[in-house]
Amino acid sequence: MTTVNVILGSVREPSMGARLFQYLQKHQSELEQTTHVSLQFLKVSDYQLPAYAEPLPPMGTPDYPENLAPNANRWVTDVMNGDGILLLTPEYDYSVPGALKNAFDYLGTGVSDTPIQTISYSMGSFGGILAAMAWLPIFQVLSLVSVPRNLNLRFIQNIFTETGDLNPDLATSEQQYYADKLTATVQNIAHYAKRLQADA
Repeated sequence: MTTVNVILGSVREPSMGARLFQYLQKHQSELEQTTHVSLQFLKVSDYQLPAYAEPLPPMGTPDYPENLAPNANRWVTDVMNGDGILLLTPEYDYSVPGALKNAFDYLGTGVSDTPIQTISYSMGSFGGILAAMAWLPIFQVLSLVSVPRNLNLRFIQNIFTETGDLNPDLATSEQQYYADKLTATVQNIAHYAKRLQADA
């Protein structure tokens, strides 16, 4: 079965991204039924990755990723085992968060041709769009396939509660809007993951 990795890029505790992550986890069953893919939820913070300091980059390292420390090996293997990636990325100082960029520095050719889509978010009015744009050359050098229809969530603190539910203070139409947008985003990455898996 096709698997899509849902990756929470923030390592902060607590984080606004964790609310979005929890929302998707709570709706995992219905999203899987709708998309006919399996969702695997990964948190970068769970892997405790140090700054990448290997002698060679992943692409040129013999016995990669077996030569990595167990936690780094597990991170790389978990990502490589997915057929698609839905990346939940905050925006830090108009760019990508350092801990998440470092996690991607561990990835090598094992993710080549894997489709990836972003849901960027911020507590401001631009929804992390600069982070989403800054990811594009990183995806390119890793030979990831950046798919269209990325989602940018602005004022995320107003969308979700701390427990990962849609804010009940939102109008019913707004709650439905966000629920539909998130479902459509998962459907989109699932579509590309299945198509590219079939073509492999």
